Amino acid sequence: MDVRRFLAMDTATEACSVAVSTADGVEEEFVVAANGHSQLLLPMIQRVLDRAGVTLADIEAIACGVGPGGFTGVRIGVSTAQALAMARGLSVYPVSSLQALAATVSQPQMLAALDARRGEVYAGVFCQDAQGIPQLQGVEKVCVPDAVDWPAAGQWWGLGTGWQAYHAHWQGAGILGWSGDSFPRAEAVLRLAQARYQAGDRGISPVPLEPHYIRPSLPEEQQK
Repeated sequence: MDVRRFLAMDTATEACSVAVSTADGVEEEFVVAANGHSQLLLPMIQRVLDRAGVTLADIEAIACGVGPGGFTGVRIGVSTAQALAMARGLSVYPVSSLQALAATVSQPQMLAALDARRGEVYAGVFCQDAQGIPQLQGVEKVCVPDAVDWPAAGQWWGLGTGWQAYHAHWQGAGILGWSGDSFPRAEAVLRLAQARYQAGDRGISPVPLEPHYIRPSLPEEQQK
């Protein structure tokens, strides 16, 4: 039986978003509210479920943006997805927040960059496959802006808060344009997880679900 009811969330950046899919379509709630995710997420989940006309008991799988992103924000999303999935015995689909960012636009070639603070960015190069899914080229990385090795050739679209902060470092002949106010969205997380399900991926147990930080965690006092 096809999974039709996904619950998806992403809290890896200043944006907090939740989406639910049913046979009738997708309901999403999205808000940019830095540092408020712990208070926002559960009420947002309930409102989106209510608007979709379903309950948590109807959900068949959970997808979660696992970063890279803000340490606290990523933990909130991952721990919430893990708890809900464990309570219901559901599989989870961890989704890169950079891939979810790339999936928010319809461009064949994308340079996704999120501001990682401390003068660094999270960066990834993505190309759409035949199904329109952005696929990572190489590896995701965290580094200073001048160390990002964007492709030297081709026609690329930049997106994400990293472009807002550091676009002056990255102007080149292959850059078609950029949008610096783009964030990963739960609707994109949902679509990516559904594509994996349709390709035969049945997700993972929620037990090993963990954040994708790229770099090692710092002591709590250094993450603020």
